[in-house]
Amino acid sequence: MPEEEKKKPRRIILMGRSESGKTTLLQAIHKEEIRYHKTQEVIHYEDAIDTPGEYIDQAGLWRACIMTACDADIVVLVHDAGNTMGRLPSAFNMTFAKPVIGVVTKIDGKTEAQIEIARNFLRLAGARPILETSAYTGEGIDELVDYIQTLDLRDY
Repeated sequence: MPEEEKKKPRRIILMGRSESGKTTLLQAIHKEEIRYHKTQEVIHYEDAIDTPGEYIDQAGLWRACIMTACDADIVVLVHDAGNTMGRLPSAFNMTFAKPVIGVVTKIDGKTEAQIEIARNFLRLAGARPILETSAYTGEGIDELVDYIQTLDLRDY
């Protein structure tokens, strides 16, 4: 692998329903102060792309997610542990020629059954593997960052 390729940060795109915790997860990854912020537009960072939840909530906007994902190395599908309604399309991973991983957010204080519901929605969307996180306690954040940094992208 060329030296400049090693230095370039991997860029993820976060996709999930409104209030699934995408922006908060990104704040935790960046070790920023956690504060509520409603994402109203696609926001590009050097290492991430944050998308509005409406892009998943409204099926007519799924194309916007697909087009925006062209600028990312890894697709991160997000579903929070407290939400029992799924909006991620089945086999959504087949849309992307890049890795699609799943992240269950807001696991703090949730039962195993609630977490498993979120995992099932992510599985149906084709996300592999599925990691569990809490932006507020920091649980799973380091593991997620490590996975993103070490994932072999050559097969995609």
